[in-house]
Amino acid sequence: MAFCTKCGAQLPDGAQFCTACGTPQAAPAPAPAPQPQPQYQQPQYQQPQYQQPQYQQPQVQQPQYQQPVYRQPVYQQPVYQQPQYQQPVNVTIVNQQPAAPAAKLKTNRKLVKFIFFSILTFGIYPIVFYTNISTSINTAASRYDGKKTMNYCLVFFIFSWLTFGIVPFVWTIKLCSRIGNELKRRNIPYSFGAGTFWGWGFFGSLIFVGPFIFIHKLAKSMNLICQDYNVRG
Repeated sequence: MAFCTKCGAQLPDGAQFCTACGTPQAAPAPAPAPQPQPQYQQPQYQQPQYQQPQYQQPQVQQPQYQQPVYRQPVYQQPVYQQPQYQQPVNVTIVNQQPAAPAAKLKTNRKLVKFIFFSILTFGIYPIVFYTNISTSINTAASRYDGKKTMNYCLVFFIFSWLTFGIVPFVWTIKLCSRIGNELKRRNIPYSFGAGTFWGWGFFGSLIFVGPFIFIHKLAKSMNLICQDYNVRG
């Protein structure tokens, strides 16, 4: 059933004009056509096809041999550099003055004096003689060789009877060796040393005059050292 769009009168179905007021009416819109219902289709199962893998044999590439290229070494001639001449520098050598002597040492030792005073003092003078030598050699040589000869009084009165005369024997050998070294150090042209004691003082006692020759050489060598010391220190 339809109604007029202007006066609202009831119109029969399909009327194109209003029967009351004659107003043309719009054609009714056609009803929508029914849409078909979608049909469900069951999926079809397809069995997978198995493809057997094809084995491909690996291809081994044989290494290609490359012949080595010989390169001839390039000879480089060495560059000769002429040495530079350096003018020598004049160095003034300053002579070091020797140390002044601490005291004047005795230079009057003689064999005759030794024999005379030994008889006069009943054998006491040899102790004084060797004691003075031990003191003089320490004064003249200790600052250079760093050694110290034991005082002969200690050797004679203490160590001599304790060691049955061994210490005086060894003491004399060391004393002669030190005197010989001091003569060489001071460039004094006189031969003396431990061999002098063995030759004249020990084995020379078999000919009686040997010990006297040893005393003479010992006194002369000490006089030469003391003379040089009193001048140069």
